[in-house]
Amino acid sequence: MSEFKELIQRFEKIRAYVWDFYVYGFKSRNDYQEKSLRTYDNERRRLESWFSDYTHSEQNGHKKSVFITMASSKMAVNPLFQIWKSKTFTAKDITLHFFLLELFFHGGSYGVEALTDQLQVKFGILEDPQTIRRKLSAYEREGILNKRREGRQYLFSLNKDFQEQYPELFPSLFEAVCFFQGNAPFGFVGSTIMDWWNLNNLHFRFRNDYLIHTLEDEILLPLLQAIKEQRSLNLTIKSSKSGRIRTVTATPLKILISAQTGRRYLCGHQKSNNRLASFRLDNIQDVKLLDADSAFAEYQKDFSSHAPFVWGVSFGEKRHTESVCLHICVNEESESYILDRLEREGRHGTLKRLKPGLYEYTYSCWDAAEMLPWIKSFTGRIASFSCSNPEVEKRLFQDLHLMEQLYGYNEGDF
Repeated sequence: MSEFKELIQRFEKIRAYVWDFYVYGFKSRNDYQEKSLRTYDNERRRLESWFSDYTHSEQNGHKKSVFITMASSKMAVNPLFQIWKSKTFTAKDITLHFFLLELFFHGGSYGVEALTDQLQVKFGILEDPQTIRRKLSAYEREGILNKRREGRQYLFSLNKDFQEQYPELFPSLFEAVCFFQGNAPFGFVGSTIMDWWNLNNLHFRFRNDYLIHTLEDEILLPLLQAIKEQRSLNLTIKSSKSGRIRTVTATPLKILISAQTGRRYLCGHQKSNNRLASFRLDNIQDVKLLDADSAFAEYQKDFSSHAPFVWGVSFGEKRHTESVCLHICVNEESESYILDRLEREGRHGTLKRLKPGLYEYTYSCWDAAEMLPWIKSFTGRIASFSCSNPEVEKRLFQDLHLMEQLYGYNEGDF
């Protein structure tokens, strides 16, 4: 039987629930079929405990939908960072944490054996030296302790407070940390530093801050490590539409962020079909690092040559690009902003004036279907549309006729 606890041991356990409550808040209790209803209740209670100020509910008949709503422009710190600060710990972890730091507090350097003896004498704790050694090594990696070799043993000492070491950097560094926590990947690190220094973000607000990105940072970190070390990896991916889970072996090359939706994508070389491919970070459930890939430089060169012909993130399913030709009617006296849009948003496509009031836009890309949302934004001005991929043509006109059936239109609107 699943028992409710506010703290979590595994981050991926809660990621899907936070995503559903934040993005798909219209779901009710019975819409969660993958786990038991008791598990849903426990996860809901945990989220309500973390985000009590942002959790709301709606009643639709007998169904109650719980959702999280947040306005990033009004927030000093991303509330979702709370998830990273809720990791569970054992009684031994917390006891050793405070007792070890108490021994270091008054200065001095200690070896593992000396600390083991001091814990027993001062606090009555008999602990295995190997456990103490692992704890000290962890603190040394995190910058809490310094380590130096003396003779045949390592001695540990408490690291000086950063503010005492570099007083000339303050208070300017405070503002840098406040900016970082709201504007950069792994912003929860900056939030943790702010907690340590009891800082408040008094200066920065971000209108288009994608708060949900913090849920993907656990996946982003090994991806960046793999790119830096030129390693391939195994990705466990769950489809957002079908729920099907598959494993993909790929070599990561680039992380892209959509300026329109805020979604983040991994672009890499997929081994199964020897092609470039893109994967949404919010669909990646797990990452396993593999060995270094000797062909990494070749894949990077291939990516650089393909990138100018990618409209969004898709490299298509064919070995050749697809051509699009769009004729648009423009009132040149009062609608110059339409031409500005075509120049600004057209991804270096070619814009040509055919005659007064009629312009031709042409572009070649790997997947023309990605252009359809942008092309539809010119509905009412489109004189003609053609594409080398007939399926893309068919889809556009089907969508326009569906819109006609739903809303009705006057002759010549398209």
